[in-house]
Amino acid sequence: MKNVITLIICAFASLTMLAQGQVPQMETLDQVAAKTEKYIGLKIDFTMYVENLHNAKRDSYKGSAIYKSGLYKMDIMGQVVYSDGKTNWTYLKDAEEINITNNSENEAFMTNPQAILKDYKSKFKVNYISDKFEKNRALMEFDFFPKQIDNKKYSKITIRIDKTKKQIFSVRYVGKDGVNYLVEIDKMLENPTIQDSEVKFNKTLYPDAEIIDMR
Repeated sequence: MKNVITLIICAFASLTMLAQGQVPQMETLDQVAAKTEKYIGLKIDFTMYVENLHNAKRDSYKGSAIYKSGLYKMDIMGQVVYSDGKTNWTYLKDAEEINITNNSENEAFMTNPQAILKDYKSKFKVNYISDKFEKNRALMEFDFFPKQIDNKKYSKITIRIDKTKKQIFSVRYVGKDGVNYLVEIDKMLENPTIQDSEVKFNKTLYPDAEIIDMR
């Protein structure tokens, strides 16, 4: 379950690698990256698809996430995760417990849409794949291959961006363990007013939960 949360938020290739900026589509990707980095807040509703290649099973889950100035709160699959970028507090609804863990580099990257595109040219080799039209939206698809693969839980990321809104539409993580995660954004509010209480962990919200510090 923890790996599922790690690999989401919040989801890529047989073409020859293209140099950054070599095709016009890379300019659009740069525009989306620059816009994403400037967000001071986000509210996102999304659908996550878990694709298990071992048994050909595909499950879907609805989730939501709130981001503000390095903080985030994510609610999915019976878990509510709070993070300040260094520490995670995960409330397990069924177990009525809160697990406190360190936020790893993988988790910080894979649960924050701003982190995906921040300085992406130094982190990835990128292929422009094609333009697509899906769910009444004009999309561009790119494959991201990490330059340093050993410490990653994924081998490739496919990102689709909305050409009109200049937003991320979907992110697909290809897991090294044979389990892939596709996150499609159903709704995104850019820079809404967000109170700190909406994203900061507060034990008083869960008075009956047992706290387990796993750091």
